[in-house]
Amino acid sequence: MLNISKERPTTLHIYNFGSVFGNRKIIKGEDKITTLYYMQNTRSSMHWTFDLHAGGPDGPLLCRAQSSYNGPPLMDEVNHGPTILSMTAVRRPVKMERKRGAFNGTVFFKGPDHKEYRWQTTARLFSAMMEVRAGAGRVWQHLSRSFCQCLDAEDALIATYRVTSMSVTKDGVLVVQPSGKFMLDLLVATSLAMRTPSN
Repeated sequence: MLNISKERPTTLHIYNFGSVFGNRKIIKGEDKITTLYYMQNTRSSMHWTFDLHAGGPDGPLLCRAQSSYNGPPLMDEVNHGPTILSMTAVRRPVKMERKRGAFNGTVFFKGPDHKEYRWQTTARLFSAMMEVRAGAGRVWQHLSRSFCQCLDAEDALIATYRVTSMSVTKDGVLVVQPSGKFMLDLLVATSLAMRTPSN
């Protein structure tokens, strides 16, 4: 059996090139040169969609995502529902949704292993410390204001997304732990879905 504890995390750099009605992101490898993914996003007054391709705009389609209704309330209260990711490698749609009572920006989804994962944001005015499980023990991790992390049901760290501040083109850095490499495409897609409404 492969010992994943000695593997290094995978680091991806996300560059954002936007416009008023849509934007594109280019996701590069650790060398900041090799293009690994390309995302094209479009928005309407009701929802947003994006296509995620391997390599570049002409590469194979990996994911098509669509948000639920995102517009103003038409009648009383609007049920925003889940964001749906159609991953080409997975035969079932992946739903990203908030659970009842989760008001802190936490979004849940199921991986290809049918286990539940969650992206948790730390959109706070000030930085904070949070205890997370890393490997065999627990560590305190400093969370900045613009930081998302993906955790499993046991609070083990799967991936982090750090938003780059003070940059015009770089959106952030996605770091995927060895335990999450089996679903790298899905972690890229879900982290981009977490960021899409915000940028």
